Amino acid sequence: MDASILPHLANAQRVVIESVGSAQPGLAGLLARQLGLPANRVANALYRAPSVLLEDLPPAQAQGLANILQQAGLHIRVEPSNTPAPQAGKTLDIALYVRDISQLPACCQRLAHFLGCRPEAALNMLLTPPGVVLGDVSEATAHALRHHLSDLDVELICSTRVLARYQLLINRAPGPSLDSLLHDLRQQQIRYDPDSCEVLDAIDTHQALYLWRRHQSAGGIRLLDLTFMRYDLSLNAVQPDSDTSQLPKLAGLPAELIECVITNLPVVVEEGIAAQDLDSRLQAWRCARLPVQAVPVTLRQSRLALSAGSTATDAALPLLAQAGLVEPGQTHLSLPWRSPVIYGELMPRWLQQALEQLGIEHRWEEVDHGRH
Repeated sequence: MDASILPHLANAQRVVIESVGSAQPGLAGLLARQLGLPANRVANALYRAPSVLLEDLPPAQAQGLANILQQAGLHIRVEPSNTPAPQAGKTLDIALYVRDISQLPACCQRLAHFLGCRPEAALNMLLTPPGVVLGDVSEATAHALRHHLSDLDVELICSTRVLARYQLLINRAPGPSLDSLLHDLRQQQIRYDPDSCEVLDAIDTHQALYLWRRHQSAGGIRLLDLTFMRYDLSLNAVQPDSDTSQLPKLAGLPAELIECVITNLPVVVEEGIAAQDLDSRLQAWRCARLPVQAVPVTLRQSRLALSAGSTATDAALPLLAQAGLVEPGQTHLSLPWRSPVIYGELMPRWLQQALEQLGIEHRWEEVDHGRH
């Protein structure tokens, strides 16, 4: 376009979102209405920053908009529209692991503020293994979330979507929909056990998206990013040459408990090890000649059991209702009682702490470890 005909475009500016900063991504809906833009376009600009929000604006208008957005907490820059636009970078999926379970309520409040949702919704995300809270976002968004939670004892695990490997979990009754899914697995040369339908191969992002688009509507399938797997390390035995003096350093326990651990084997000596740290932790135990077994816990299945002799159990009803294990408003618990199946390890850790604080006797019954 000839700048002499439209001279106001000769120095046109663009507004670039560099990061969501301290703003709530829930701001996207408000911005979309104010700017007359599709909500998904604005949301993508926020979550996949750096990205262009608006192009070809008069300088005064661009700077005025930038000032307003900066006051909302966004990191903004204004640049000439005739310069190269920021290129889309790799996108990430993000899972959150709460190390200190006592900080779960604070984490839910902080996460809800960042995502622009209710704390109950944030809790549901965290309690659904493996705790994915954001998907298909940029490194800038991951950095902003990490900063937002920096004073909490939590761990952010980021998986680069194009490099991810997935476990496909199938829970589908025999019939046409299962036959169709298995046919596609054979076409994709993905091995599975014909008796249990357990998928034996990890699959890449392209395969995962293909299978999900074709088969998710029938239900009974799930994709688990292997980056988000977590493991417990169990010490089952000691050997004559085991250096048990290394137990306090490796397991983070007082030296006076060494004998107690050894006489009560098997014992879980480390909990919730991230997949990316597993090899280094196993090597550390091998160096001490202490044979540990890595047990996947991300899809662990268990039940909470209260015996007939448990006391003060009605005090736990609000907690159990929040966990979705009893009906909201229920006023009495008939004993003995066993919960529906609980998946993962975060909810049991959360319930364990709360029940101990209430002084309620309970036990955990492991169902199985799911398919890994």
